[in-house]
Amino acid sequence: MLLQNRFIISFLLIFCFSIPTFAENLISIQSGGQAIHWTSEKHPFIARNVIDNNKSSYWVSSGNTLPHVLTFSLPSNKRFESLSFISKTNEDQGTWAKHIRISSADPFPHMGGWEIIADIDLPKSGDEKIINIEAKRGRYFRLEIFSTQDELAKEASFSSLKVLDVIEK
Repeated sequence: MLLQNRFIISFLLIFCFSIPTFAENLISIQSGGQAIHWTSEKHPFIARNVIDNNKSSYWVSSGNTLPHVLTFSLPSNKRFESLSFISKTNEDQGTWAKHIRISSADPFPHMGGWEIIADIDLPKSGDEKIINIEAKRGRYFRLEIFSTQDELAKEASFSSLKVLDVIEK
């Protein structure tokens, strides 16, 4: 009986710790993140909505002069291992961001110290795309939108950016 109980406990520990779990979203407003620069926005669809953890809010540009740039900051330099992007919004699917680049910097992004983390195409469905990266540190994050799902869209939209400190495997 004791051997059987040890087996069950061992199985549960291995099973529970092998499920991927995401840690804190470092860039969320609730964690102290801020939208600090944007090339355009259309009220009430402001840049701040991208990091507010509200699934029904999002950002929309005022026109579609590409690239669109949104810059966010953390309260301090933090370690991160994963990024999450959602482009799906309540706007026309053609406006959803398609080709994006995300960069980070610390401590002075205005002095050109940006490091490109990812240059990717987001899914046409607009669903979440998660990328895992080798651990990095940064305080500022720049999201550049180079294209939308429809090249003739008159504006661009984007739903959510998350910067996750750790992903356990």
